[in-house]
Amino acid sequence: KILLMSLSSLNLDDRTFQDLLEEAKQRIVQTCPEWTDFEPGNPGMILLELFAHLTEVMIYRLNRVPDKAFIEFLKLMGITVQPPSAASVELLFKIERTHSEPVVIPKGTQVGTARATGGGEAPIFVTEHSVRIEPGEKEVQVIAHHGELIEGEKVGNGNGLPGQSYTVSRAPIVAAAKNATELLVGIEESTETLGERGESITLAGKTFRIWHQVDNFTNVGADNYVYKVDRTTGTIIFAPAVRTRDYEGNLSNTPKALAAIPPLDCEIRVWYRNGGGIEGNVAAHMLTVLKSPIPGVQVTNPNAATGGRAAEPLENALIRGPQELHSLQRAVTSRDFELLAQKSGAVARAKAFTKSHLWRHATPGTVEVLLVPYVPKEERGGGKITTHILKQKETPEACAQIRQLLEERRPLGTTCLVNWVRYKTIRVKARVVIYAGENPSAVRKRVFERLHRTLNPLPTDVQPTGWPFGQPLRASNVYDIILSEPGVNYVEEVELFDEDVPNSEAGSVVADRFQPKTWYASTGQHVFRSQDDGNGWEKIKGFSDETIKKIKVHPTKAGLVAAATHLTNDKQASRIYVSRDCGETWKSEARTAFRIEDMAWLTRNNVPVLLMATDVGLFELVLQPDATPVQVLVDPEDQQLGLFSIAVSIPIRGAVTVAVAARGSKGIYLSREGGTTQSFSHIGLNGEDIRVLEVQQDGVRNFLWAGVSAAGNEVGNGCFSVELAGPLEDMESAWKHYKENWAGGSCRSLAFMGSQVLAGTHKSGLLMLDTSKSKREWVKSVVGCGLPTRDIDRLFQPVNAVDSDPEGRLFLIGGPDGVYRSKDGLEYEDVASTVSRNIITVPETWLFCSGKHQIDVLSENEASRD
Repeated sequence: KILLMSLSSLNLDDRTFQDLLEEAKQRIVQTCPEWTDFEPGNPGMILLELFAHLTEVMIYRLNRVPDKAFIEFLKLMGITVQPPSAASVELLFKIERTHSEPVVIPKGTQVGTARATGGGEAPIFVTEHSVRIEPGEKEVQVIAHHGELIEGEKVGNGNGLPGQSYTVSRAPIVAAAKNATELLVGIEESTETLGERGESITLAGKTFRIWHQVDNFTNVGADNYVYKVDRTTGTIIFAPAVRTRDYEGNLSNTPKALAAIPPLDCEIRVWYRNGGGIEGNVAAHMLTVLKSPIPGVQVTNPNAATGGRAAEPLENALIRGPQELHSLQRAVTSRDFELLAQKSGAVARAKAFTKSHLWRHATPGTVEVLLVPYVPKEERGGGKITTHILKQKETPEACAQIRQLLEERRPLGTTCLVNWVRYKTIRVKARVVIYAGENPSAVRKRVFERLHRTLNPLPTDVQPTGWPFGQPLRASNVYDIILSEPGVNYVEEVELFDEDVPNSEAGSVVADRFQPKTWYASTGQHVFRSQDDGNGWEKIKGFSDETIKKIKVHPTKAGLVAAATHLTNDKQASRIYVSRDCGETWKSEARTAFRIEDMAWLTRNNVPVLLMATDVGLFELVLQPDATPVQVLVDPEDQQLGLFSIAVSIPIRGAVTVAVAARGSKGIYLSREGGTTQSFSHIGLNGEDIRVLEVQQDGVRNFLWAGVSAAGNEVGNGCFSVELAGPLEDMESAWKHYKENWAGGSCRSLAFMGSQVLAGTHKSGLLMLDTSKSKREWVKSVVGCGLPTRDIDRLFQPVNAVDSDPEGRLFLIGGPDGVYRSKDGLEYEDVASTVSRNIITVPETWLFCSGKHQIDVLSENEASRD
């Protein structure tokens, strides 16, 4: 039998304080029989206990690896302390009036603040490259980095031997953006040996070959003019020599350098940046002083500088080092991607995930890395971090730097995306009762600070890793947070608030046919998405000065979502937006000179096509670059026949069927040729004001349903249905009318859940009809079912939209008071309320951010009087 056990470190000496004392007593008995008083008060025993204690401390140190040895081990494996990071900012150079000649802003232009902050030196920023204000222009922007640019410092002369090392005079060498000229090492070389392709720089009449930095001297490649650098100490290290093995496995007789080495007596010069640190994270419009004056030019920074970070403490490096050894400088696991991303001074946290694990539309092999920006501690007053503060720290330069770093280390065949994390702002309301004698103001302040430090996307002292990605906030979490504060007796009346929910006029509610438990809803100018069947909502897009009319999800292509809006300042115009990734990003595809009333998706030749029912006819937009809406002729005798609604049937076999409802009670037109121009035929319902069309799929059979609009307080005419089969000339007489027990007025929306027809009405809430029963009549919603009612006549609020999930488990409806959910149509629950007494959820890739909490603090006496 083999005994399996964990790898444990053996103690070189396992004696304890008591063991040492007992050994000393035994020695006394043997060598000093006259010493018989072993009581603790004896002076000799006091000395024995003292020496036993000192010896025990020495044994403890003996059994531990000294920090120096641990540090040396990490250095052998290439782990170094991270140097300070330099903040970056985009500077705006302006002139008051245009010039006939360009105004040049040279590379290396220094810009500072009007005065120093905190009693230190004023931070200096240096432009990355030269730019020009062209004739006729008044301004130009350029990236600048914090720190002093030291150019061409001579660090020594080469000795022609392997293993040379040289140290700059102004360490540390700070890290700036990846593409910044933050460090150049030049070795003097003649133009003859340099050749035409050698990268070089000229200084004081001498030519210097530019050598390149590597992490180690293993497999340096064709360009062997390389070096290593320890930025913290400012040490430049060139390749050592080693006896390598030949093809037979034998060691060579003479050592061989692993890469090129500086020749004898050649000058070695270094161009680098010194400075960096948190002092460079200056606020917007603080960099206004040109240290290198340019006549007539003014400068400022429209946005705050970000990315500055102090040097890494040694204690952190000792913890980080062993973790990085697992990745071997390659990004394979999600943890590898996260560790590499966090090397940037602009990033506090990172979350990596395989997109296909979360999204059905994602291409396999795509990894997305989400970043949380770094915010200096001095900018976290009371631990309060708002989304506004975080957004200010999100810079394109940091994303680009991390994207390039990950590209160099990702596996072949893997695509890497880098983006900033999205946040959900939440508020907490609670009543806190404190013990007698406690200061209410002091306790309230401490509770606020603890809430902010816990419900925080950044690492804090009470939440060392920050709030976990995707972890919901429960009322029990709030109780635990507040009760952990000294002086708190008990907590009650906890409420959780999420303001970004579709709790007003919900015009669209649509289920995603591919992404499980995912829904879209619109209110006014905002699109919301839920990834847990409506338990939680996130505001994913807003369209300024536009009102969303419809949202449509493609039935056969994952991730494809369209939104049609009406422009507020142009009553005759609409705009089409399309998302190809379930609402993560949106693109404006077209602006129209007509109003879009409804939309439907289909696919032609594997290309998505969006059909639009408008007030001047039917239009289609092929989802290809530079495509524009094209009119599809429905009725040759009325080329601008206005339409209210459109529905598409995509059968398992056969041609795609497209139906449209005409304005002016002119009935229904149908195309069995995929909605191509002049392929429509009139199929009946003349005289009926049809505003809603939907297709019901019952096995291999498809039925077209039409909802009738009613005027004023009319009872309404219910719905009509026809099977989309058989000769077109017979369809006009094949319509079936479903009016029995209808009392909802206008039909405003239709959806299907199995054999159940769900009809959203103007005044009777949701009506249901079971097509599997012989007696087909509408079943009304009952007062008290959970649906909101009006103030008069106990009528229900209108149901603007309804849809069921693809599996038929539940359905959601949208109306003036937001979104409601039901499984059977008998009971409804509000799933878009801003307040919860139980839980607020958040998607797996989002984080919480604290809003304005409301904490009422009472003493025990005050609480008892209540």
